[in-house]
Amino acid sequence: MAHNFFIFRNYTIEPLFDKIEGCGFSGYNDIEFPADFKYYVWFYLLPIRVNRATIAAEVDFFRKKLELVASNVTSSSILLCFTMTDPDPFSFVADDPVSEAIDTYNNFIFELANSNRNIKAMDFRSFTSKYSLRELVDSRHFYMSLVPINPKLAGDFSSWFEQKVNAVESIRKKCLVVDLDNTLWGGILGEDGITGITLGNTYPGNCYTDFQSFIREIKNTGVILAICSKNNTADVKQVFSNRDDMVLQFDDFSSTRINWKNKAENIVEIAQELNIGIDSMVFLDDSPFEREHVKTMLPEVVVPDFPKQPYFLVDFIKDVYNNWFQTYELTAEDTAKTEQYQQNTQRQKAIAQHHNMESFLKEMEIKLRISESNPVHIPRIAQMTQKTNQFNLTTKRYTEREIKNMLKKGYIVWDASVSDKFGDNGITALAILKVEGTTALIDSFLLSCRILGRGIETAFLNHILNHLFDEGFRTIVATFIPTEKNMQVESFYDNTGFNCVSADNTRTKVYKLELTEKLRSSELFGITLG
Repeated sequence: MAHNFFIFRNYTIEPLFDKIEGCGFSGYNDIEFPADFKYYVWFYLLPIRVNRATIAAEVDFFRKKLELVASNVTSSSILLCFTMTDPDPFSFVADDPVSEAIDTYNNFIFELANSNRNIKAMDFRSFTSKYSLRELVDSRHFYMSLVPINPKLAGDFSSWFEQKVNAVESIRKKCLVVDLDNTLWGGILGEDGITGITLGNTYPGNCYTDFQSFIREIKNTGVILAICSKNNTADVKQVFSNRDDMVLQFDDFSSTRINWKNKAENIVEIAQELNIGIDSMVFLDDSPFEREHVKTMLPEVVVPDFPKQPYFLVDFIKDVYNNWFQTYELTAEDTAKTEQYQQNTQRQKAIAQHHNMESFLKEMEIKLRISESNPVHIPRIAQMTQKTNQFNLTTKRYTEREIKNMLKKGYIVWDASVSDKFGDNGITALAILKVEGTTALIDSFLLSCRILGRGIETAFLNHILNHLFDEGFRTIVATFIPTEKNMQVESFYDNTGFNCVSADNTRTKVYKLELTEKLRSSELFGITLG
């Protein structure tokens, strides 16, 4: 098995990585590229010297070394570059050369990351800024063992590092569910009234206003927002429409449950409406009773402790974002997420008004835009393999680096953008195939949960199979690998003409299909290829 991380370093930093498996380390200031590592990590710390000019010169030399390392990054490797911080910005004069050298060094890292998708900037300031100098640096460990970062911070560091790597790999929760009273605003609406709840520019209203502002920015990174509150719907809507100091608007929320039912039941309904897993949700509520109830009834839901004082709200929501929603970069689908889920709610209402599903689908004007092995789509393709659980026949997770490697090895990658009369869902279907002679093996076949139930999966598969037939492929091999979340698609290949040729006691099944002619056109499903 390949190791995870090879770390270039100039000091002893092994204690920080003690809780992280599969790490290898260079010698001090050595440049080497051992094989079989998933990630390479550039982690140089500011030299601890007395002469500031000497330190600045060393930082400039580190930048040149990093330039050499970056030039050796290939399309099949990822380099994580830590920025540099000065934990003790002591200087003998006002014009400190170290500060300028660090700025130049860090700007170089961000420029590298902007110009090469295989290089990722890791802003180390987001870790070091949480600690005082005495907490961050233990002089005893440094002078005795050349360990500049306090080993007591190893647990915090490993959590921080895991969050950053998850962000690079697009691993995060999908939905933030919030209570209202004493959560989005101060006070209880039913008792204090619309004008009596606390928001605004003075304490404690300013805490709730900034809290809402931060939640809105989280929404803008592609996180779905939902409301789960024991309140009267009419009163809540009046707050959103009549209070000018409400930062969040009612249409920022893709799903709402404002009633007097228990909150665990409401959260299940929200998940069903959004067609997402319970374990992709984070629930915020000021009430210890409500939090404990949801924890007990729905242990898959993340329920963090809510701060007791309003002045901790912003720090709290920052931690919520960093722990469960952090992302390295946004795709077009991320920025359109709220609109897409609201459109999906409209679709569900339209379905309820039709008695005939076939006629409904034709009225939906569904279009598939299918793309083959498009390198521009790689970030979204990797993101889909990381996030999709329900309609995912093999649930294999891939990074951008691994997708690029597969394309270089001759794999075929199809993705499909799906739109209808309500709007564009973006890239929401994916198939990865390995080809051997006239045989094609379906490595991955998956669809986003928000486009299920419309015949898209069959139309997409038939398009791929017809294309393979035209290219001379005659045998198609596919696999279903069961998980706790994908059992709804256990019979997908059985229902699309494949024959099961083997199965084991884990319910893993291998299928085969012999292509002798083209399959049904997608138009028969009320779907056109755009």
